[in-house]
Amino acid sequence: MKTNEIEELFAKYYNDAMLYTLSLTKNSKLAEEIVSNSFFKAIKTIDYKIQKFKPWLIKVCRNEYLIHLRKYKRLTVLDETVKDDGQSVVDKVIKDEEYRALYNAMSLLNPSQKEVLTLFYFENIPIKDIASITNKNENVIKVTLYRARESLKNLLKEII
Repeated sequence: MKTNEIEELFAKYYNDAMLYTLSLTKNSKLAEEIVSNSFFKAIKTIDYKIQKFKPWLIKVCRNEYLIHLRKYKRLTVLDETVKDDGQSVVDKVIKDEEYRALYNAMSLLNPSQKEVLTLFYFENIPIKDIASITNKNENVIKVTLYRARESLKNLLKEII
């Protein structure tokens, strides 16, 4: 693979991989390490038959995270601050509270529900690819997504 192709893939998918990995690790330095290792492994082992690089990269990131968990068996807390300078103070406070409520509600979901919601809504990955990433059946992913949305809706009603 040529250097410019690798740079294009990195520029195109780094933020998506970082967001997904950050949602798992809740630690930006660990997420950066996992993403860079994952890019290296994904590029090194890429088969030109792979049609979609993003789901492949996300799967490699997930596997790297699971390897890390097995190795260290600990989690850290994600910094909850969200910066958006283009808003009024009142709008910013309201938006911060909404993000905090969403983050708190998602943290109460079971890990599989949280993972499926993150992949589907924040990473915009189709159900078929999520099934491939998580090694689960598409119907299982659909049911998990439905139950996660219902749980999240009920949790948000309680929090807000």
